[in-house]
Amino acid sequence: MTVLIAEDDRATRARITAYLEAWGYRAVEAADGADAWEKFQIFDPSIIISDWQMPGIDGVELIHKIRGDKEDQSYHYAILLTSRAEMKDLVEGLEAGADDFVAKPFDKDELRVRVQAGERIIRLEQALEEQNLKLEASNREITQANQRMRESLLAAATIQQSYLPPAEMEIGSTRFACRYEPCEELAGDTLNIVPLDQRHVALYTIDVSGHGVPAALLSVHLSRILTRLGGSDAILHGCDEDSEGAPSAPSEILAQLNRKFSFDTENQQYFTMLIGILDLRKRLFQYCSAGHPGPILVSGGKPTILRPTPPAVGFFPEPAFTEQTLELAAGDRLLFYTDGVFEAANDAGEEFGEERLATYFTDANGDGLAGALSQALNAARKWSGGRPFDDDISMLAAEIG
Repeated sequence: MTVLIAEDDRATRARITAYLEAWGYRAVEAADGADAWEKFQIFDPSIIISDWQMPGIDGVELIHKIRGDKEDQSYHYAILLTSRAEMKDLVEGLEAGADDFVAKPFDKDELRVRVQAGERIIRLEQALEEQNLKLEASNREITQANQRMRESLLAAATIQQSYLPPAEMEIGSTRFACRYEPCEELAGDTLNIVPLDQRHVALYTIDVSGHGVPAALLSVHLSRILTRLGGSDAILHGCDEDSEGAPSAPSEILAQLNRKFSFDTENQQYFTMLIGILDLRKRLFQYCSAGHPGPILVSGGKPTILRPTPPAVGFFPEPAFTEQTLELAAGDRLLFYTDGVFEAANDAGEEFGEERLATYFTDANGDGLAGALSQALNAARKWSGGRPFDDDISMLAAEIG
């Protein structure tokens, strides 16, 4: 696998090259951003390691040019070397299309792990592209291709979960927590917390119909395109710091996904989604449900279950997705979830239900946000007799600061 190194410091560049070649990679060196852009077009590297600050074209501009290259259909994993740690700098790098960051001065083992993670994602991307080509051939070839790829995709469960956010995180004074529990090695569920700019954060949960490889493939593909903030095919966008407008509207995000993923009549595949944009400054939450449960709002110690609105994504060519706006206050909590948690059934066949889910989440209001999620999930597990869940479970919560 070819790795392009864009670094204006000769000693650092030579050291990275030596490491990569020792790890079995083909290294291509570039002395600055302009040189890197030329060599990118010649060698078509799978991974780009670029210093942020370089004369002429810097690392962010280089990645932006790579993501904007409409003639290049393959995906390239971009790692920025940077001494910057401010949120605005990381947002700038993500908006340009960076996949990962390595702090300078870098550690050899950390760099190796980051590059190996990029290699795994590239190989999964290549497998997905190969699968999509085979889907166009015939149903027989689809079945054979799925069978051949099943073993490797099961091994890719860690790659799928690499798209997930940390179990707990803070952005400004707002806290976030999530729980993700697939019922098999690979899941049809996914969720994420995506900072869009200095004040807006995108939150979403997705539930792909079915289980196994087909659902996991679509889930991984959705995770990838919904974490890319830069490039011509990006769906999520932020807005300028001084702008009073909102970033990508939830209804438009769903409309774009609906156009990309029309209903698969052969596999009967579709997905439900809850997507929202949280304005941290104004404490406004604008969201849209596409046949997806929730959210649950806990305000003043009282839960409100906000019901879903149809349709799911892909069912109709031009559906109307209904947006809702919540005015929040400090201390309010939001809970996103997929149906696996409230459909957990006891021995009598009675489901755990959304009301119990809301009650257990609310009763833990004095605990930390992660503790509230754990209490609700453990209650559902106990309700079902401690048995493994029959469906994937995704839960995402926010506590307004």
